[in-house]
Amino acid sequence: MAARIGIGLVGCGVVGEALARMLLEQRAEIAARTGLEFELRHVVVRDPAKRRGVQLPGGVVGPDTAAMLADRDVRIVVELMGGTDRAREMVLSALSSGKDVVTANKALLAVHGREVFAAARAAGRCVAFEAAVAGGIPLIESVRRGLIGNDIEAAYGILNGTCNYILTRMLDNNASYAHALAEAQRLGYAEADPTLDVDGTDSAHKLTILASIAMRRSCELARVRVSGIAGIELIDLASGRELGYVCKLLATARQYEDGLDLTVEPTFVPKEHPLAAVAGPFNAVSVYGSAAGHTFYYGRGAGGAPTASAVLSDMIEVASGNAGRVFAQLAVLPDQTPPPAYRPAGETVARHYLRIGLADRPGGIGRIASTLGAEGISIATITQHEPPRNGGVHVVPVIVTTHPVKRCAVDRAIRSMTAVDGVVSRPVCIPVFSDPGGGAG
Repeated sequence: MAARIGIGLVGCGVVGEALARMLLEQRAEIAARTGLEFELRHVVVRDPAKRRGVQLPGGVVGPDTAAMLADRDVRIVVELMGGTDRAREMVLSALSSGKDVVTANKALLAVHGREVFAAARAAGRCVAFEAAVAGGIPLIESVRRGLIGNDIEAAYGILNGTCNYILTRMLDNNASYAHALAEAQRLGYAEADPTLDVDGTDSAHKLTILASIAMRRSCELARVRVSGIAGIELIDLASGRELGYVCKLLATARQYEDGLDLTVEPTFVPKEHPLAAVAGPFNAVSVYGSAAGHTFYYGRGAGGAPTASAVLSDMIEVASGNAGRVFAQLAVLPDQTPPPAYRPAGETVARHYLRIGLADRPGGIGRIASTLGAEGISIATITQHEPPRNGGVHVVPVIVTTHPVKRCAVDRAIRSMTAVDGVVSRPVCIPVFSDPGGGAG
């Protein structure tokens, strides 16, 4: 006979509905596979009267967590409410009430993860969070357990499907950023307010969690340098393709001798690298380990069913006791690991792409070359396209790629270039991915 496990679900949006549907419609199959029968005893929501896409059992829906926390038959609380402050209070209350927690809340763990994990340990409980990073991709446990014998040199991820969809559609459809964003919103890949996606914040949350697990260090969200995709134009994507690159919003954690570098920014990936082929709303992560070498994880990083799949997997791990043993035994979570040394900003060396809007007057390219040369930047290629008209003025988009150089030198050159005669706007800068394994790029 299957062991009955009481579940309290907090939040019943897209992921919550998908999870409830799986628990109700696949109850017998789950029990047959796992020996566990999950009973949905409480669904805590702000508006109990709201119509939902799943028929929930009578009497389980309500607005207050008190009854759920007081219910001794609830063994696992599943937090899918999102946000940080209210979610933190609810999760800490669940742990202090003797309940294990499963969460998909990347913002909560990026901001309060150290406190949450410590509270779980003090209460003799555990927190499982596979769904918080990369949705349906089994990434966290692959890194935490599968690569436990490795020192992780680097992890690179396309961790936001909204941004990846927008960049893909811009290039494939010859579309503007605004048009691609509107299409993403229409298809449900982007929120009505897409700010947290397109400005890189969502990816930074996920990178903070992933880097903490991979590097076995307590990483801080505030130490992630973040820039989004709103400044990327179609000409950049097309120019990158001519050069053999594909633009991705890349979340990067890389260990150097002088410290850890955490960055989220648009990056040109050489088309030979597997990350370059990741299109549309999909996610992918490359991890480089000392023994395993390059491992690659790919799949749907968001959406109701994929994320609910990861949540259910965590519930099974918690109910079977596996998650609790791993949580207690492996000293890899931020409450048990020291903070890293961080690499000084601007020290990372890479090739860079620059697009410079230049008034069509003699001597402009020479002035650009001199400005770059003053910072010790060597030009690898330079391309001048046919000048379009901009308010009646001929503006030449000049595309420059550099040889490897520190980012701080490029930033200084960009600041100087804004004052150069004929440069009509701040240059666009996109770094070029460098493979730690010595491959493409």
